[in-house]
Amino acid sequence: MSHRKRNRLRLIGEYAAMRLVELLLWPLPVSAGIWLGRRLGSLAWLVDRRHRVVAEANVQRALGLDPGKARALVHRLYRNMGANTTEDLMLARTLRRKPLTDFSEMEGSEHIQAALARGRGAIVITAHLGNWELGGFGIAHMAGSVLVVARQLSNPHVEAYLQRWRRQAGLAVVDRRGALRHVVRRLRDGGCVAMLIDQNQRRGGVFVPFFGRLASTVPSAASIALKYDVPVLAGYTYRVGAGAFHCFHLDPPFELIRTGDHDADVVANTAQFTRRLEEVIRRHPDQWLWLHSRWKRRPPGEQIPDAAAPAAPDGSMESSDP
Repeated sequence: MSHRKRNRLRLIGEYAAMRLVELLLWPLPVSAGIWLGRRLGSLAWLVDRRHRVVAEANVQRALGLDPGKARALVHRLYRNMGANTTEDLMLARTLRRKPLTDFSEMEGSEHIQAALARGRGAIVITAHLGNWELGGFGIAHMAGSVLVVARQLSNPHVEAYLQRWRRQAGLAVVDRRGALRHVVRRLRDGGCVAMLIDQNQRRGGVFVPFFGRLASTVPSAASIALKYDVPVLAGYTYRVGAGAFHCFHLDPPFELIRTGDHDADVVANTAQFTRRLEEVIRRHPDQWLWLHSRWKRRPPGEQIPDAAAPAAPDGSMESSDP
């Protein structure tokens, strides 16, 4: 059997397995699905040593926790991720039965509505916090619809399936490669764009402080906002308690820093965006994706660069490590 055929069968098998698990979960109450997800998260915490070690080291360095407390926090993170997974697999059924507002609180709708009323669109910067997949639905609910810039999944069958029911809720996802034209078009049409800016940026990043250490960060939100005079808001979601209730929150727009030096302003605004996300993560540390090698790329000489690159040459918006 050729490598290409084996790979195609593997992708189909992954998709079939996901749909099978989804079908097995659907008869259950959401609370039971979340309970099961937390147990699966604990199992993943036991067997996934590679990512667990990365997460514990990140937590110790960023939050100053001792090894025991860091280990406990990362365990809670895995349990939350397990709950996210089963919850997301049940989400299409859940949203057919009841509106999002039945199991979530919306904070800051007035901010996004006022920003969009300017007619220049709006950018929401966000992070891998809480159930971030569900967070996209929260932003779409408050803004009417949203275009999300994110890495598309490597399995096209799973990606296509997710895209179908995301669109039903007013949420469209475009891959970071070639995303710039889609973003500019959406903003010119007065729409909302959401960008995840909390992961390591391999190419074209600017180095800004994040938990006391310089981190390579995607500059696109700041660069586009400055160029097209677009308001930028911080948005995030977090799980309230151990059940299925979530809070979706949008801040008022940032006061953008404008000195006339575009490159310096991109760095300064990216820094203030990142600082706000850090504040939120500190309040919910066991719900952020510490498994990611956030500080992997280092600046030459550990100095903040003088210039920012708003996008990769191919028009991509992000180039984050997994």
